[in-house]
Amino acid sequence: SVLAKMSNQKNRLGFSKISSMNYSENMVSGSKKTWTKLKTLELESNNIGGKGAEYLGSNSTCMRLKTLNLNKNNIDYRGAEYLSKNTTWIRLRRLNLNNNSIGEVGAEYLSKNAT
Repeated sequence: SVLAKMSNQKNRLGFSKISSMNYSENMVSGSKKTWTKLKTLELESNNIGGKGAEYLGSNSTCMRLKTLNLNKNNIDYRGAEYLSKNTTWIRLRRLNLNNNSIGEVGAEYLSKNAT
């Protein structure tokens, strides 16, 4: 099952127990208003992998996103490339990719597109 919860902090959403198989469905469900105001998205330890990173990278709704936690999600260099191509997250200041396998190639993709 998927557990989503809004925390006590305003504009913060965390997911537990999701995978890339149902990730796209979860990102598009719910109020668009919620997603456009979202500032922090916590996806730690959800094993979204490259496919989940691809869905995230194509996201055009989270325009106010400042923090994205993707710690422990089995994301490789291809996933980092997808994330690096997102043009909506112009306010993103903190991207946590600890405990993933993006390697030097993935880091290079991300650094080339950093603002």
